[in-house]
Amino acid sequence: MFGFGTPGKPRPGPPGDTSKLVGLDLTATRLQGVSSAAGRQRPLALDAHGTTDLPMMLHLGGRAPTIGGAAVGVCRKSPHLVCAGFLPLLGQATLWQADRVKLTPEGALAAVFDAVRPAVAAETDAAELAVPSYLSAVQSRAVAELAVKAKLPVRGTVVAALAVVAHRAAHLTGTAPPDDAGRAEWVVPLPRDPDGPVSVVVIDADDFALTASVLSVEPGAATLVASGVWPRGSVRLWKDRLLDAMADRCVRLCRRDPRDSADAEQALYDQLEVALDRVRAGQPVALTVRSAHWYQDLVHQPEEFDAFCAPLARPAAEGIFDLVRSAGLPLPPTAVWLTHAAARLPGLAAAVHRTSPESTSVQALPPHAVAEAAAALALRRLAGQAGRGFLDSVVPLDEPAAGRTFGPPKSRESRR
Repeated sequence: MFGFGTPGKPRPGPPGDTSKLVGLDLTATRLQGVSSAAGRQRPLALDAHGTTDLPMMLHLGGRAPTIGGAAVGVCRKSPHLVCAGFLPLLGQATLWQADRVKLTPEGALAAVFDAVRPAVAAETDAAELAVPSYLSAVQSRAVAELAVKAKLPVRGTVVAALAVVAHRAAHLTGTAPPDDAGRAEWVVPLPRDPDGPVSVVVIDADDFALTASVLSVEPGAATLVASGVWPRGSVRLWKDRLLDAMADRCVRLCRRDPRDSADAEQALYDQLEVALDRVRAGQPVALTVRSAHWYQDLVHQPEEFDAFCAPLARPAAEGIFDLVRSAGLPLPPTAVWLTHAAARLPGLAAAVHRTSPESTSVQALPPHAVAEAAAALALRRLAGQAGRGFLDSVVPLDEPAAGRTFGPPKSRESRR
């Protein structure tokens, strides 16, 4: 979250234009935006509080739903007042109800789009929306229709994995642009077998499921070959696993269980986001459990978090490479890319690394990789190079990228 802006109604900005393009990355966990202009990208503040990652949760305790942080802050304490996990339920007869508010999945998503419309429309009139691979074609069309009804300037929608691979396939020489020379993660060079296409696996995770997409990259197009969805590997279940492990540790230390107190459980949950970032950086984690009458400090090493989550990481990695094997690729994948959300899950990157072939490079993508890819696709849509509507199987590559040679392979590595 960036600290600019003051609470209140968003101030009207200048009319949108196409000199700036916006990419939106929508998952069951959050909506993220990136503004792109003259080859430069920056995270887009989606509300008047400067929120760049807007949680897909709505608090139902008032006269109207409140989106984002207010709902996250009570999701463990008062789950009956929170609408969450609605994106994969589009088209289903589901209802969240409080004293003065009723919401269907479509109503919840419409409320999110209404909330971000001022920020997006003030920035551009050409945006691209990336959606998870687990949405059906009918659900994806519903997302696009709700965006149009909310008057978001969305020119098209695309499966997130397709967008990110098509975007990075434009830089297959192995050399990042000069202004990104210091960012080793910016692009992963893909070696190509002279007799066949390159294949890439993209792993993502949100509060609904862990997903993996196998894609083929040829000089003219990026093609989705196979995809898999594992609801039992969702970020929500990963966090539940960590909360249970923290609570068990607390019981052993002081014979108190934070799950017996709604406030204590919520406070412990609120610390998990920072804890996941520290674990990924290889740093110890210090958590404080506090209730009205007692408190306990919990200190864990990164390897302990990996051990806690091993029962989730191992089957996830095995399922991913069962999917890869079933795709019938002529050669093992050249690279496995984990999105920022997937790379933060303790033990997952290491499990994928152990399961993958020796020739496969395992890499973590930057935090805004999907949104940046969506913004780049918006530009190509305006130029008539990427077709229209929902792209769920193939994204054409631009001609300059199609004519380049693939860069040399990098050493195989794993990132938390």
